[in-house]
Amino acid sequence: MSEHDLHMKDSPCSGQSILEMLEKVMRQVEYHCFADLRFNRIDPFYKELCLVIAEVFILNPASIIKINGTNMCAHLVQEVYSQLHNDHVCLVFENFHNVSTRIYNKKAYLRTALFNAVFEIESNYVNDTNCISRTNYGLR
Repeated sequence: MSEHDLHMKDSPCSGQSILEMLEKVMRQVEYHCFADLRFNRIDPFYKELCLVIAEVFILNPASIIKINGTNMCAHLVQEVYSQLHNDHVCLVFENFHNVSTRIYNKKAYLRTALFNAVFEIESNYVNDTNCISRTNYGLR
């Protein structure tokens, strides 16, 4: 049984609470790895990201959820979210903190960012590496 099937098995129909799902999501993304050892704590924003993920997992798979302004079947979004790991959440965390404009619908923004992170993580690392290389070698 895939990780996605496990999440589907724990849909609201089976009585899954948001807090129970939050615990599962925290294991999925290795929440403990977000600890900042300098301050001996985890930034609360990581928990907020986990809550956004957990909320999507407890939706009825047949319901509709908006991602990047497009209505999508929750089942599809849940399937993509089942692929989220620590690096994806870190990427969304970093990108969110680098946004210089006001975000009015933060939950919708984060849902989309988490969804897109699954598809963009490798290209993000390649792009970052290329930019660093160009800067270090004066190729800009």
